[in-house]
Amino acid sequence: MVAIRELTKQIIRKPNEIGISPLNYDRFLVLSLGTGSNKKEHKYDAKMVSKWGILSWVFKSGFTPIIHCFSEASNDMVDYHNCVVFRALQSEDNYLRIQVSLMKFCAPFLSLILMAVQC
Repeated sequence: MVAIRELTKQIIRKPNEIGISPLNYDRFLVLSLGTGSNKKEHKYDAKMVSKWGILSWVFKSGFTPIIHCFSEASNDMVDYHNCVVFRALQSEDNYLRIQVSLMKFCAPFLSLILMAVQC
């Protein structure tokens, strides 16, 4: 999202040099790579959390549930926002989110992909 914003700012500042509209998302190609989820992630259900007080939301069994909820929601909202914007501008084929759950396993493959893109 930050990269899209920065590029859009540059287009707005120097429209004659770049020569495209800031809303022309057909010219953007975005590959969003998720870094996977926390292996120590603790799941909660409605029945369990309905009995919690304020302190349990801050710290419960070695975890920080409220922080986890906000960080997970933030990741999901960025993906959702990008999907909606690209779809609204008829450029949904130009955005792809890949959530890699096994980052340790996939790291060598991602290195190869990044080297191929740089060539």
